[in-house]
Amino acid sequence: MKVVRRILVMASMACMVAVSSAGAGSEERGGGGDAQQFIVTSTLDGKKVLPHRIRWRAYPKLPSAQIARVVFLIDGKVRWIERSPAPYTYGFDSNWLVTTWLSPGSHRFTVRAVDTVRAKTKGGRTAERTTIARVLPAPTPPASLANTRWTRTLQLGPTTPAGKWDLSINKVGWKIRDPGGHHSLIDVVYLSGGRLQARGGIYTRLENSHEGNGWCLHTNARVDYRWAVSADTLTLTLAGPDRCGKGKDGQHFVWAGPWTKVG
Repeated sequence: MKVVRRILVMASMACMVAVSSAGAGSEERGGGGDAQQFIVTSTLDGKKVLPHRIRWRAYPKLPSAQIARVVFLIDGKVRWIERSPAPYTYGFDSNWLVTTWLSPGSHRFTVRAVDTVRAKTKGGRTAERTTIARVLPAPTPPASLANTRWTRTLQLGPTTPAGKWDLSINKVGWKIRDPGGHHSLIDVVYLSGGRLQARGGIYTRLENSHEGNGWCLHTNARVDYRWAVSADTLTLTLAGPDRCGKGKDGQHFVWAGPWTKVG
């Protein structure tokens, strides 16, 4: 799927409101003049507490050919837009909603499906599904990594830009800047025994080119590393297959090796 690069303003319409899964604070809204009600469901339905990451996918109850787009909103703000065909997933088809960037507490998660008629005229339909769920505090990275910045300089490779690469680590994730000024924001989980796992890209805002996993944008595959800090050096070592990228495009060609602490 691709992200829509422009948010279309949609006129308000009369709708029918039904409340379900009351314990999880879920609301469903569908509208239109057809005998068949247009509804949408979500993988967040019934959730009271969201984990560190969760697959957020919408399921409009119409054929994909009749769906123009699905909009994902958090606390009323558009964060992601998907166009047909299905699946309609937050952060690209294979990705997850990572909650580390959200403040702890209750949030509203809404999927809004728009049919193809509605996208072209005022006579079509929209359907919404909202789940109110609690987000837990993001885990803090190990003390030697928390709120740190690192850098390393790489020589020109087949697909690797030459120059300085910057790494910033905090509880949201790992933010990496390449020599050309492009960024990735990646979900990282710290495992036992000095191991960590780089996962999919994190998306917090619509049209944000400084987020996501630049190595495997559409697969968001995990890669395991061993890590160690000695004085001002962070050393990463590949600890398994590199599923993120192919051949010389593999993530570890940039990640694995020594990083020097900044500041």
